[in-house]
Amino acid sequence: MMFRPFRVWAATVAAVLSLSSVASCYPQLQAEFSKRQIGCRNLKDSYDYIVIGGGQSGLVVANRLSEDPDATVLIVEYGYFDDRPMVLQPQSATSYPRQDLFNVTSVPQKGLGGSRQAVYAACVVGGGSTINGMMLNRGAADDYDNWEKLNNPGWGFNDLLPYFVKSTRFDAPAPQLQKEFNITWNESSYGSDGPIHVSYAPFQWPGVKIQYQGLVEAGAEPQLDGADGHAYGVFWYTVRTVHPILVAGQELTNQQSAVDNATVTRSYARNQYYDPVANRENLQILTGWRVNDITFDENKHATGIRMQKRGTEAGAQVITVKSKKEIVLTAGALHSPQVLQRSGIGPAALLEKAKIDVVVDLPGVGSNLQDHAVSGFSYRYTTDVEPNPTTTQAQNKTFAEWVQKEWKENRSGPMSQTTGNTAGLLPLKVVSPDRWEEIVAAYRAQNAADFLPGTYTAEQVRGYEAQRAILSDSMTRTDNAVVELPIQGTGSGALVLTKEVSRGTVLLDPADIYADPVLDYQTFVNPVDAAIAVENVRFARRLQQTPSVRALGPVEQVPGANVTSDEALLAVVRSSSGSSTAHISGTCAMMPREYGGVVDSELRVYGVGGLSVADSSIQPLIPGAHICATVYAVAEKAADLIKARHR
Repeated sequence: MMFRPFRVWAATVAAVLSLSSVASCYPQLQAEFSKRQIGCRNLKDSYDYIVIGGGQSGLVVANRLSEDPDATVLIVEYGYFDDRPMVLQPQSATSYPRQDLFNVTSVPQKGLGGSRQAVYAACVVGGGSTINGMMLNRGAADDYDNWEKLNNPGWGFNDLLPYFVKSTRFDAPAPQLQKEFNITWNESSYGSDGPIHVSYAPFQWPGVKIQYQGLVEAGAEPQLDGADGHAYGVFWYTVRTVHPILVAGQELTNQQSAVDNATVTRSYARNQYYDPVANRENLQILTGWRVNDITFDENKHATGIRMQKRGTEAGAQVITVKSKKEIVLTAGALHSPQVLQRSGIGPAALLEKAKIDVVVDLPGVGSNLQDHAVSGFSYRYTTDVEPNPTTTQAQNKTFAEWVQKEWKENRSGPMSQTTGNTAGLLPLKVVSPDRWEEIVAAYRAQNAADFLPGTYTAEQVRGYEAQRAILSDSMTRTDNAVVELPIQGTGSGALVLTKEVSRGTVLLDPADIYADPVLDYQTFVNPVDAAIAVENVRFARRLQQTPSVRALGPVEQVPGANVTSDEALLAVVRSSSGSSTAHISGTCAMMPREYGGVVDSELRVYGVGGLSVADSSIQPLIPGAHICATVYAVAEKAADLIKARHR
């Protein structure tokens, strides 16, 4: 997803990166993207597995479960297929069609001056992988090892790495691009025949090299690759776009891909996990239907689902479908907790208020909400290198013509880019060498309950205290980061908070349980988040004053050179930051039940049988990365766990 600070440069680039020619670029795709789905009349009475949600994780799980020809699998998805060719175009990374998103905003955020914040939740087959920024980086090894430290055996980085590898297929950059920009990677961290193509855009702005060196000069440690667990310092990371470069018909990449080498296309759950297996007789998908709730027998074993056609009024026909083995909930961090709550699994007080019979009092359902809050900065470069993103203004006709020609003839140039390939992921000691100890000490000394949602029980507070012990340790390390700073050769950028300590909630509306849930990010409610955000802004200033970046002649625009005191910077951060980078996570947390957890390390929902969760909501701590790669790995591992217990 694109976040607010990126719009500064994205809007400029969009002036010449027109989508008008997209359909002509992919004439074959209209036929290939025919909808393969069933209507309600074609439903069977029962299936071995029912997957609730045909988003990113749901398509992965359904693909793997249906590998057994004797196992029947049904996917039920509220959204629809999006067959528009522009979905595949790289520049769709900064364009998010409303039709593919739920229309949800948060409650007013008291930590952000009372502003309501956008909630980026996909409503389309393929989920977030269909409409996101295509970044496919992974967190540091410490991020996933922290999951295991919360009593989740088998979920450390070394346990997840095989699934990161399994889900990917690496496409190396062209040799001349690799040499010019010193692009490095660890080939063993990627697969050679996995579904999702990962790669580097065939065009990079020359200013990226300068900013990369500036990050090194500011204290960031260069890494060979972030995908091998070294997601800290500064490094090149992959995006999910297949991008062979063709010059006069000659391929310049060592590509292992079944994708047409004349195209540059989004590689995502729809076209890599679902389309290749859509004709399996044991796999069916039903779109445009809402799962109302999950049914249970007297032993609290999940027996099926009740669902209703999208857009129908209360009292419309409700259809029941039975499950013979397991129901897998993959409706995302926004709606997975809501489906559980509607099914009688959640905080008892909330369910009783909504007049829902309590099946299991599980207070953690809908709590532990995390995202990556984002602040920003903007500089005008007075002696910038050419070309640069600002060069693409509409009045530069020559450059605009070159952009279009390069795209049409070679599938290269700025139109082949998504949201960049380079970032600094900076430990707190690098961001704030003078204040990091003070910040960590303040965090450890807090009375945790003072900054948690009022709905938290004593068990949930204990669980958060366990998280705090782990997070505060990570803040002292040099191999984990508190901020992501993507670089794109432009003076504007984002400061993404990767170790958010505030916690929010996603709870159904007792007045209308079928309306979208009530979401409260609680952004910056914990003052430690705001303090780190202020230090991030100060680091951005130091970056601009490194010898390399200073040569570009930076002049500060946002927040403004006159904004210097702690109080003034804090006011700017609270008034201009965003709650989300479309990475909502954690609302059905994988933690012990006595810590307020919702699923165990096998992803089974506590207190019932035959029901599991396998999407971003299970992440107990959000990793310091765009979560798409992690969602693929979790879903791949979930499928293996599910198959193993029904073998």
